[in-house]
Amino acid sequence: MKLKAIALTTLCTLSLALSLSFAAKANRPNQPCQARLDTRTGSDDEVNNCPITVGNFSIRGTFSNSNWQASFWAWEPAYYILYVKNKRDGSEINLTGFDVRGTTNRPQYRFSDRGITYVVTFQYSDRNTIRLEMYRNNQAIANQLLARESDKLIGGP
Repeated sequence: MKLKAIALTTLCTLSLALSLSFAAKANRPNQPCQARLDTRTGSDDEVNNCPITVGNFSIRGTFSNSNWQASFWAWEPAYYILYVKNKRDGSEINLTGFDVRGTTNRPQYRFSDRGITYVVTFQYSDRNTIRLEMYRNNQAIANQLLARESDKLIGGP
């Protein structure tokens, strides 16, 4: 009889501990982004806790405001594309890379070219807005909110 009571108590305690453990993880969503390419299985698998597509959420698409247009998507695992057009002077650039930073609340995808770092930041609560920042020598040269223009993708390799 004592053995049954001990087993039952252990089972209840274990299930409570597990449920508290899962709840604690759910209450800590703001973790650093971690992304890498896993080639151990012979295929290129992306391991990324800040993906651009999760369930019904996708930040893939083209975004713009009166000054800038940007298209952002994954070409293949660990290979992301950012197309940026300056609407004022017509200049444009296609960038590729896999530099994921930020947090699970605000992922950041970074691309660099000719001394300029381009940063795309988004939130999973808003699939229709990205923040596009540009830095030269750690000096901000642009910081713009861009609204979804379409799901169409422009630019690319």
